[in-house]
Amino acid sequence: MIFTRKIQVLFFFCIGFASTIWAQEVQINEEPKVTQLMKNWVNANRSNPRIEGWRVQIMASTDRTQADQGRNRFRTEYPEVAATVVQEQPYYKLRVGAFRSKQEALAFINTLTGWAGAYPAKDANIHPRDFLEQ
Repeated sequence: MIFTRKIQVLFFFCIGFASTIWAQEVQINEEPKVTQLMKNWVNANRSNPRIEGWRVQIMASTDRTQADQGRNRFRTEYPEVAATVVQEQPYYKLRVGAFRSKQEALAFINTLTGWAGAYPAKDANIHPRDFLEQ
């Protein structure tokens, strides 16, 4: 009899304790400045999406005209592949393609003809559409 009474008390205690746990709720009060900062960050990333990947650097020159001529020549030979001139003082670097891995970039280098010295270069500023153009 005493044992069943202890079980009943324990049972009601557990139910009461569990109901207080389930009845609790968390309320987050965020500063309006933080909310606005997050909205600005999301909008900026939507308007200017960038992905990290690999490109193939096919030439570098201190002369912008040479880099532009190289880009034009490459575009006539490979019109379906993206080509960009990147300025890193004092060089203008002609980088082509957009690859998700270094192995893809190396495979593309094997198909290049007339561009000796091409090598894969990591790029953290690739637009997603550049991957789709290939």
